[in-house]
Amino acid sequence: MPKLGMEPIRREQICRAAATVIALEGFAGSTMRMVAEEAGVSTGMINHYFDNRQDLLTEALIYVSERTQAWYVEAMGDLPPGRERLVALLDHALSDDEQMTQTWRVWINAYGEAVRLPALRHTIEDRLHSWYAIIDHALEGLVPADAPGTIPWSWRLDAVLNGLAIQSLTSEAALDAVQIRDEIIRTLSMDAPTPAPARKRRARAAATAG
Repeated sequence: MPKLGMEPIRREQICRAAATVIALEGFAGSTMRMVAEEAGVSTGMINHYFDNRQDLLTEALIYVSERTQAWYVEAMGDLPPGRERLVALLDHALSDDEQMTQTWRVWINAYGEAVRLPALRHTIEDRLHSWYAIIDHALEGLVPADAPGTIPWSWRLDAVLNGLAIQSLTSEAALDAVQIRDEIIRTLSMDAPTPAPARKRRARAAATAG
């Protein structure tokens, strides 16, 4: 039996392996045996730490989400509110390194599987709460407060980001990270009204110039 103190290490090892398998095989195609082989452990060890296959795959999604959101927070760091902070988030989310590509593939597969699995939808909803908080932080100073009854700005950014990134990953569309990033920023700037203080400054500048 594995030592008690090893549990967090083993669970992370197995979740990391499961993420690799899901990115290649999808949720439906991922088996306990595949994950065990990727992790270099026995299926018995996986059964010791996870109740069943669905539990393992769900925990793998949570692991990927927590890992990625920590990267996003680190990428924004102590940047002040404004465009630079948003660009830092988007550039990281759209980077082509292996782990971010894996993150996108796991999430794309999770969304597809959630169509038929209510429990997975609940997990996704829970993870989206913290993701939207990260987006709100990135948008600070760039958009007004959400008006009652309207779709939140974080949802809008997420929708455009997901739509273009998924199109880039799953089709032959000629889209790169810079194009996607700039389109997101352009769309937000078109939808978000200019804050009143900025409008007043421009009006005063125009009057002075005249």
